[in-house]
Amino acid sequence: MSLVAAALVAVTALIALDESGPASLIRHAYLVPVVAAALRFGAVGGGLAAATAALLSAPLLLPEIERSGLTDEAVEGLVTFAVLGLVGVLSGALRGRAGRHRRRYEILVTIQRTLAGEAPLDQALARLRAALADRLRVDEIALVARDGERLAVAGGECVAARSLVARVLDTGEPAFVSDTGHDARPRRAFATPLISGGYPVGVLAVERNGEISVGERAALETIGAHVGVALENARLASRQRRFAAELEERVAAVRRELEELDRAKSAFVAIASHELRTPLTALQGFSEILALRRLPPEEVTRLAEVMRREARRLARIVSDLLDLSRIERGLEPALCRVPVKIEPTIEATVDLFRQWTATHLITTECEPSLPVVDADPDALERVLTNLISNAIKYSPAGSAVRVGARALAGAVAIEVADAGRGIPAEVVHRVFEPYYRVPDAAGAAHGTGIGLAVVKALVEAHGGTVRVDSAPTIGTRVTVVLPAPSGPFLDTPRRSRVG
Repeated sequence: MSLVAAALVAVTALIALDESGPASLIRHAYLVPVVAAALRFGAVGGGLAAATAALLSAPLLLPEIERSGLTDEAVEGLVTFAVLGLVGVLSGALRGRAGRHRRRYEILVTIQRTLAGEAPLDQALARLRAALADRLRVDEIALVARDGERLAVAGGECVAARSLVARVLDTGEPAFVSDTGHDARPRRAFATPLISGGYPVGVLAVERNGEISVGERAALETIGAHVGVALENARLASRQRRFAAELEERVAAVRRELEELDRAKSAFVAIASHELRTPLTALQGFSEILALRRLPPEEVTRLAEVMRREARRLARIVSDLLDLSRIERGLEPALCRVPVKIEPTIEATVDLFRQWTATHLITTECEPSLPVVDADPDALERVLTNLISNAIKYSPAGSAVRVGARALAGAVAIEVADAGRGIPAEVVHRVFEPYYRVPDAAGAAHGTGIGLAVVKALVEAHGGTVRVDSAPTIGTRVTVVLPAPSGPFLDTPRRSRVG
């Protein structure tokens, strides 16, 4: 205000120095500080600035009127002061109205931003109440919104019966209380409904130690209408998001079911192809030998025994397909456990591979006096067959495949190692997933990706564990650990066999 006063004094001094006196055109410069005061301080500031300009000019204008009467110059001076007063008051009033509109728009933007999130209704009301409290310039504010059968309240514990808020909720009409009677000074209260679709969905209530003008009440009613619409929009958006999430979940569930059905069909073909190939190959090879060659009787007997064993194994594998179905449903495979010696089982399985695999050197290395394990012989043979078959498929021709067994504390560890390309570290943990194949190895050899999944299920059904250790360009080692019933084991040198 001091700058405005200085500007008024400066204009007055310039008028006094001008020879034209009160009729000087410089008097119009009073408009600048008067308008500035009105824009800065409102109608009161503009009016005071105009009055101050009139008082400062009075010593110049009044003597002129006394000497010459109401001349044209004197009338122009009086009109100038009247215009200054009018401009000051109107400019201040327009400034006040513009400020109120600006605050109203800011409040509406605050409402939209506050209710645009996905927060629960109670949290959204609390945030909205805090935002409105900073802008409405009231002493107390409360928000109430319907949430189904209950009322969400921000700014209080609950809605008391027969209270101002309860009455507005029931009637859907705004209500004003000139004095709540709680303080010595009159405390005004006003409550307006939050309207959405013509129905009150809540209440906005305020209290102030001082007047709540008619204009402010109208503004609060407008704000209440906007809050109601924003609340309803937020509720509809939340409901839409919830319905979309539920629909997406249902579609995903149906898609998973269809994928499971398709996978089950493909799994049957893949499992049959993978699991039946080895015994069928043995039967085909030995039958061709018998058909095309003349062999000594003892050799014929030996081959016939192998074929009989493979035929029985083929029948058991068909039964094992049903076990795999149980595994996929989360059921353990049915096992027929008997005491099994590890070394003869390894040697028999390796001999089978040696007879039809000439591209790899298969060696065995088993500790003597290995404990007997309680296992299903056929399941154990299937585990070894899968591991050795994978080692041969995914290692270069001419490399060695090592099969060994060693005693642990209360267990026996069976290892199958190859010198293949190895498995990348980032996908080692996925090799036991059904139908998964390492991308680099998928084109190197044919396979269905279920062999290791079958191995893991069978080993765990025995109470054992299986682990894969692999390094690119070095090779892969699969270790199967099966529990042994009992027995202290001697740390004696291993017996090796190469063939």
